Amino acid sequence: VTLVLGGRDHGCDLSESQQPTLSLSEASTPHPREKHALTVQRLLSFLPLLLLIASSAAAFPPPPVATSLFLRPSLAFKASHRLPARLGLCMKNMFSTVPPAEAYEKMKSEKYVYVDVRTPQEYAAGSVPDSVLIPAFEKSLVGMSPSPDTFKTEFERQFPDRDAKLLVSCASGKRSSVACGWLAELGYTQIVEVEGGFGGWSANKELPSQ
Repeated sequence: VTLVLGGRDHGCDLSESQQPTLSLSEASTPHPREKHALTVQRLLSFLPLLLLIASSAAAFPPPPVATSLFLRPSLAFKASHRLPARLGLCMKNMFSTVPPAEAYEKMKSEKYVYVDVRTPQEYAAGSVPDSVLIPAFEKSLVGMSPSPDTFKTEFERQFPDRDAKLLVSCASGKRSSVACGWLAELGYTQIVEVEGGFGGWSANKELPSQ
């Protein structure tokens, strides 16, 4: 090996022991492709564990909300019955709402039938003359429980005509909105909700009550 320094030749004979060598850190540094292969190999080694965790989670699903021991009965009830009520409310654009005085005019001039969806106890305390009682909710220990199946079955039995002229009312307007939504789902075309329910009706002293 000939080294050239400052324009002068210096002949150097490097023996085998004098030849340059790599440090331990340089010799052990893997190639980038080898690094990628090692990373993939490590990730694949965790795959059986991930599959085991996923299968265990599927084998033990969380308990239903309504039966959870960590919820108070009232909260469990509200969670389990929130969906049916909203299914009725999402149909609100399928029916109209009128004030009690206009509802009374419809009963006299257009032969509309007043349908009360309150409970029998509420109906017995006060109602509209010639009205029809078909409860949409049932009173339970935690409040009012929607009963769409029973309501729809009884309604179809009493009003098989889908074009029947119907005024739907409850105590204040919340339950009647849900009931009107259920009737719209059944295909009833002339549904009118009474604004304010029987509370709004009885507040108007010019309207008949019994």
